[in-house]
Amino acid sequence: MIKYLFLGLAAVFSSLISVGEYRETVEYDIAGTDTLRLDFYRAASFGPTPVLIFAFGGGFKGGARDSESFLPLFDYLTKNGISVVSVDYRTLLKNVPAQEMMSPEGFKSHLMAAIDTAVVDFMKATAYVDSKAAEWNIDVKQMFACGSSAGAITVLQTEYYLCNRSGFSVKFGLPAEFNYAGVISMAGAICSEGVPCWDNTPCPLLLFHGDADAIVPFEKATLGNFGLWGSRTISDVLSEKNMPHRFHRFNGASHEISGTPMNNNRGEIYDFIYSVCMFDAGKILKTVESVPGKTDYKTDFTITDYIKANL
Repeated sequence: MIKYLFLGLAAVFSSLISVGEYRETVEYDIAGTDTLRLDFYRAASFGPTPVLIFAFGGGFKGGARDSESFLPLFDYLTKNGISVVSVDYRTLLKNVPAQEMMSPEGFKSHLMAAIDTAVVDFMKATAYVDSKAAEWNIDVKQMFACGSSAGAITVLQTEYYLCNRSGFSVKFGLPAEFNYAGVISMAGAICSEGVPCWDNTPCPLLLFHGDADAIVPFEKATLGNFGLWGSRTISDVLSEKNMPHRFHRFNGASHEISGTPMNNNRGEIYDFIYSVCMFDAGKILKTVESVPGKTDYKTDFTITDYIKANL
């Protein structure tokens, strides 16, 4: 209990500090012609802090780690004793001609390559953060992965590989038993052959998703057995296996849920992190929120709809 008193006390000492005033930008990797950087936002603290590692969205075609739209969430977390690291990753789909994405095989191969590349970069960033633990005053056992849209796919896929690929973390210089303390996904999905199945129990997940999302599937978008499996499917599988997670469903909401939780659900994000830090995350919580007056809306998107929406 004493170990995490900073989660409440830090706000007293940081309430007058702007998030930009304690940001440190560093280069964490060079991948071909790409120089990958991350921004570290230091939390006020009396001891090692939890850290949230964030991946931006942008359809694996663009996006920026330092978008001003992220700063309210980063500021809120750092003022409440949680450090933040916002990372670059390579966005491979920006160089893929639209016609190549229109064929089923082209969509599958290019999407998988883009996701896997983002996962590699995210793991390298995680290893870098791990190496800076003492200097940055962070608790490596309380590392959280968080992402928006393509970034949410990245963090969910990273966790999926950590649970399903033996020695995956070792490739990046992390301990064999490494895992995140928790994963926070805003409009994300897992890419796999068949419905996702975890060989090892994943860390606690917090899933936000709108059931009218035409960009990232709320339930699934498949080509044969291959597909993107959204938050609804992930929650259903985890529930069947009695695996702890939280699922916040927004009825009538579309892809705006990739961003709105950063403002509207910051307290929920903080509560999730705090619960994990206090070893009180072993439960399944499901929340349903509806857009007022919105009852007749499209939810039955096809794989073709999702491909066209992401061109």
